[in-house]
Amino acid sequence: METFYCVMLLLPGLMAAVDMQKEISEIRNILQQQESQIISLRDENQAIRKDVSRLDMEKQSLKTEVRSLRKHVDRLDFENLALKKEVDSLGLIMSSKGVKRTNGTHHQIEHNKEVSRIGVMKDKKGIRNRYPKTRREQLKAKRLIGTGQVNTQTITAFYAYMTTNEPHPSTHHQLIFDEVKTNLGNGYSKFTGTFTVPTAGVYVFTYKLYTGNHGAIHFDLLVNDAIYDSTYGETDDVSADFDSDSGTIVVAVNQGDNVYLRSYEDCTGTVLGYRKAKSTFAGWKLN
Repeated sequence: METFYCVMLLLPGLMAAVDMQKEISEIRNILQQQESQIISLRDENQAIRKDVSRLDMEKQSLKTEVRSLRKHVDRLDFENLALKKEVDSLGLIMSSKGVKRTNGTHHQIEHNKEVSRIGVMKDKKGIRNRYPKTRREQLKAKRLIGTGQVNTQTITAFYAYMTTNEPHPSTHHQLIFDEVKTNLGNGYSKFTGTFTVPTAGVYVFTYKLYTGNHGAIHFDLLVNDAIYDSTYGETDDVSADFDSDSGTIVVAVNQGDNVYLRSYEDCTGTVLGYRKAKSTFAGWKLN
């Protein structure tokens, strides 16, 4: 009986201890669940930060590309305005010379008829000017007239160079060689730096790019959107060092194709265009 009474007296304490152990176990489970949630949230937070960083980089890249495109559009607008003025000027010249051309053509026809009839003509002063009548004389006269002369109307060629530096060009920045020395066929534009093919055929294109000290440049030579050549100039961490890189391609192109030099990533260096180091762009038709 005494044992029974002792157990009855201790039973409430034992029950309380059991309840406390159960409560402690539940608290531990809750803490473990919360710790798992904290770890999951931490991983998710890191992933979100990476996404935000990547989106920020893409945003900066898009801003740079938009600025480059705006510059290109502005140059195209300027070129378009210049071309419109040139077309208007040519229209006025053609309209002013239309009557004279017609009269001159009629006079030349009559003149040729008279020469073929008698082979002798007189100028305004009455001096006799003999024109060749035989085939041999005609060929001989053509050879003499053609000596030392070049018919530039049948040649397509251009050559231009940069007169100012291009510091740190961004991605997809097109180079403009603003000083044009040769432009037979009028295919090259000094406003955009683009050569637009006037007649289809096989062409040679060549370029030379100077890189300033402490940097690197990365450029492609493109025909429309296709890459035909690439160059990389680098002078990192070297004081007063300059790099010169060049390239030449031979390619068959169609009328209206565009050929130009454009950066394929951001450049830390400067493309030089001054007295001692001229970056150049040139091309000519082979056939």
